[in-house]
Amino acid sequence: MAALLSRVESGAAARRRPASDTPSVLQLLAFVFASADMVLEVARDGRIVFGTGAGGQLVGRQAESLAGERFLDLIDAADADLIEAVLHDLRPGERRGPFKVGLAGQKGVQPATLSLFQMPERSGVAAALSLWQPSPAQVQVDAAGLTSREDFETAALSLLKHAEQTGSPLHVDLLEFTGLAPALAAMDPEAAETARRKLAAVLRAASYGGTPAADLGSERFAMLRSGPGGPEVLARRIRELAGPSVEMSSGELALDPTSPGESLRAIRYALDRCIEDGPTAAAQGFDAALRKTVADSKRFKEMVRDGRFELVYQPVVDLRTRNIHHYEALTRFEGGGGPAETIKLAEELGLVVEFDLTIVKTVAAALRDSTPDTRIAANLSAFSLESPSFVDEVLLTTAAFPALRPRLMLEVTESHRLSDLPAANAQIQRLRAAGHVVCLDDFGAGSASLDYLRELEADIIKFDGRFVRALDTRPRDVTLLRRLAELCAELGVVTVAEMIETEDVAQQVAGLGVRLGQGWLFGRPGPRPALPPARRRGAQETWG
Repeated sequence: MAALLSRVESGAAARRRPASDTPSVLQLLAFVFASADMVLEVARDGRIVFGTGAGGQLVGRQAESLAGERFLDLIDAADADLIEAVLHDLRPGERRGPFKVGLAGQKGVQPATLSLFQMPERSGVAAALSLWQPSPAQVQVDAAGLTSREDFETAALSLLKHAEQTGSPLHVDLLEFTGLAPALAAMDPEAAETARRKLAAVLRAASYGGTPAADLGSERFAMLRSGPGGPEVLARRIRELAGPSVEMSSGELALDPTSPGESLRAIRYALDRCIEDGPTAAAQGFDAALRKTVADSKRFKEMVRDGRFELVYQPVVDLRTRNIHHYEALTRFEGGGGPAETIKLAEELGLVVEFDLTIVKTVAAALRDSTPDTRIAANLSAFSLESPSFVDEVLLTTAAFPALRPRLMLEVTESHRLSDLPAANAQIQRLRAAGHVVCLDDFGAGSASLDYLRELEADIIKFDGRFVRALDTRPRDVTLLRRLAELCAELGVVTVAEMIETEDVAQQVAGLGVRLGQGWLFGRPGPRPALPPARRRGAQETWG
């Protein structure tokens, strides 16, 4: 405080205010509250009347020299609408931010964070600016400044984890602006674009950390908020922009920051419901969805802890020799059901890494009880591959039994799209360098498959079963499968076709160049890996 007061006194001549108008205690407290690299006071007319701090780093000029200039002239044009909306809605004693903005300085646009505080007993606003520190909650926005549902969910999870650390309350507001579409359609295109951009800025100005609102379609939006809401203020501002005929309805979701995974899954439910039935219905069902999600999470954790699942083993054979190449370990949960929905639940709740480690350890134990020729592939979620600690744990698990590593194969499923392929490939290479064989499952099932083939250096690729099922009905798929098998062979990658149930299909797939096959023709999943049949004399197993 003493240092700040000294700077305030030394900069008095540069403030362009009467000498008698010395800073008040409330003004100084506002600056301390803002706590930033540079602080400015912005008058009601939008001009800067006071500045102190490290202006050189942010805008290339001394903060004191900014007095008399328009504050919005410091803000990059891409963020000016947002900050204008925030300034318009600030009330005495209210703080907004931090927002990520661009500052227009002598060296170009400088990323920064901005917090604004309306001083209770003064007409001015305290603006606190700091150099931007990158955040994991990066989202893409459209031309208007709105984000997609998928990016909104990503930001929600990041902010839930932040709120868990800080204890901040966090809410999702679901909004519907009835009449917005026809109101915008009645404007000329340029005016409609401006109105939509300013609408997005108003929503972002009211959101937690300036997170962009999600456009859910059909005049419906979602935004994250911390603290008390003001739907009536939002409704008034939207009518100012789009016209008096626009009516707003809303629903509020109070999140539990102590359970970010469960809250995110409940958010997904609410967004689905909002898209189908509107915000009111979504909010009414949210509490029940959150309770169910928490119960599902508890049930899954107990199931893993108590070992209430089993592994069954299905053979994968060489299509030329019909010798067993390896087994795939498949999970069966209570009641004999398949794993798809349960694994999806574990991924959404952030529990799949622990589960995948349990599977790896179980497969390692099965290998120690099997013949030296037996190899088993353990399935793991792409979520787990994105966790460096998961790879550390796998290598630690097999460190005491290094001879197991070439026999313990790891099969990465495509139920979740990898977000950082170079980072994922680095983890794959750690596993391969230790001796593990890595397989990419469900190749061709998602839009990312060719990117995976280009970026991820794996040993084996398993084609999605839809290719096999379509061999007799879709000649195009036959051509694709042949070309992909040829491409993989040139890259030194072994190929697998699954869901082979007849000898005709097995021969057809082998004729297309696929090396390995899996399906009921060769054996159904069993409780223990069967002994592999003897190989022909002189036969050798290779990966390429």
